[in-house]
Amino acid sequence: MPTRPPQHRPTGWKPYKEDARQVRRRQARRALPTNSAAWRKMRAAHLAREPLCRHCAALGRVRAATDVDHIDGDDANNEPGNHQSLCRRCHSAKTARENGGFGRPAWNPNGRDAFHGGGRQGRGEGES
Repeated sequence: MPTRPPQHRPTGWKPYKEDARQVRRRQARRALPTNSAAWRKMRAAHLAREPLCRHCAALGRVRAATDVDHIDGDDANNEPGNHQSLCRRCHSAKTARENGGFGRPAWNPNGRDAFHGGGRQGRGEGES
């Protein structure tokens, strides 16, 4: 049976994992914590109304939505018009663009790194 080739990992590399303190801090910023009954009910109702990923649909793909995203990025704004259904891939990419993700600085709307002031380096979403 074929085996997967080994991947290069720098010495001391560990996958990113939030500790309990980081999770509590992130959940405290939200108006409704993601583990609350109110959020789960709101999420289920939204996914029932809009079962497909909005970003994928705009690109002509049909993919089931798994996440409910705040369009403006404000976790405290739970107005129904501020929610959109996204698949996991699109939601992760959007969140990383908005707040940096994995401890990186956030990108501001003009595409510059908030800390260094330089342009983004590397490939954009969906490019290989």
